[in-house]
Amino acid sequence: MNRVIACIDSSPCINALAEAAAWIAHKTQRELVLLQVLDYYPASYHLGEISGVIGFESNAMLLKELAELEQKQSELALDYSNNLLTHISEMIQEKYGITPSHIQEKGDFLEQSFSALRDNDFVVIGRVGERSAEKNKSIGSNVENFIRGAKCTVLTVGETFKPPTRFIFAYEYSPTCKDMLQRVAKSDLLRQLQCHLLYVGDNPEILNQPSLFLREAGFDVVVEYRYGDVAENILDYQQQHQIQLIVLGAFSHSKIHQFFLGSVTTSIFRNATVPLLVVK
Repeated sequence: MNRVIACIDSSPCINALAEAAAWIAHKTQRELVLLQVLDYYPASYHLGEISGVIGFESNAMLLKELAELEQKQSELALDYSNNLLTHISEMIQEKYGITPSHIQEKGDFLEQSFSALRDNDFVVIGRVGERSAEKNKSIGSNVENFIRGAKCTVLTVGETFKPPTRFIFAYEYSPTCKDMLQRVAKSDLLRQLQCHLLYVGDNPEILNQPSLFLREAGFDVVVEYRYGDVAENILDYQQQHQIQLIVLGAFSHSKIHQFFLGSVTTSIFRNATVPLLVVK
């Protein structure tokens, strides 16, 4: 069965993330899975940096206390994780009537997450995590690396979530974008929403074929042509029409550069106030 994977942590995005994942599971009849990775830093994390100091290794009492503290940290982290998963599960069950399953791992977030994912999963992740939230980042470093490395579709959510009825798909003429069009057309979620097909440039007829293709696939399509800066036009169009979702992907080396390597997508992620869907 296809799955929706909700990456659970204690970031400010947790409630919105859970709402988004449950909504997607409800709309697409996918299995909902809560994924929690315990990647806390143990008490002995810095031990390797100072263990070369002469005589340090001989301080058996200190090493014993560090080991005991690390064990206590592990137990507390596990208790916290269990309580968080229970709380989120009960909230989803009460509101959506869905009973999610759980995947609970220990270790590096990216390594453990990637090993748990399948190519056809739909992953929901908060725009910022626990640590990056404390630094007031617009997007967490783990989130950026997660999107780079994940082979499945990823939805990033901020601190609020409103179920979308429409989405923006910014199109350009490139093999990569044409391939993405095929994946959008097959999406079990996007086909239930109105598509605003947006092109920024001086060749508006580019949208003739993709708009026809999406309509034949059963989409309700609104076509929009604009000129000027790509990122500014995407964000401006979203705000003008109060569209609740922006669809992005790995684009070619023209106006829209590869994901997170160019200014367009980075600007959208830093400034957008609605969820962003990276289709893969």
